[in-house]
Amino acid sequence: MLDRVPKRHPDVSKKDAADAWNNCIRCMPAFQGDPDRYLAIGADNKGRLIELVVVRKEGGLWLVIHAQTPPQESIRKALGFNRRKS
Repeated sequence: MLDRVPKRHPDVSKKDAADAWNNCIRCMPAFQGDPDRYLAIGADNKGRLIELVVVRKEGGLWLVIHAQTPPQESIRKALGFNRRKS
């Protein structure tokens, strides 16, 4: 994970982001024309949903370049999460 991520979002540690990526619920290519960048939502070990942007590096490794909680509504919609109204 980039060091700037927890600086911008201090409520998400590197471990939280790694856990969320390992527990990815949904992901999709993030941008047309960049097949190595993905948008995802996963759950950390505290049960929080975390929005991620990850980049596939050489050798099959993944680098988290963005992580925040809660996920933005636009990202939730893009990944097919529907917020139910009570």
